[in-house]
Amino acid sequence: MENLENAHSLLEENITSLTTVTEWGKVCGFDCRKKFSRAYREYFGLRPKETLYEIRIQKIKEYMKTFPNEINYCVAVEFGFTNEQGLYKFIKRHTGLSPTQLRKG
Repeated sequence: MENLENAHSLLEENITSLTTVTEWGKVCGFDCRKKFSRAYREYFGLRPKETLYEIRIQKIKEYMKTFPNEINYCVAVEFGFTNEQGLYKFIKRHTGLSPTQLRKG
């Protein structure tokens, strides 16, 4: 069923496999992305897409600090990107930094 109380913990536990709001909504018991987005926004006052991106960036940053010598391709694969370029574009779009800069910061 609809499980908004645990939405953040479900996302954090499954961050490497959940890459879209639709997937996140299904884990929370919603069949429709729009219903999940609407309910999430009413419950938390935030857009789920922004929260998803924020938590993904946070987890990628934590992973890079935990494994400082891990190459970007391995980080990309760990977080569900098809290649290093996908990781680069995602991080650059949402932080303004490159993966290397994010790793150092």
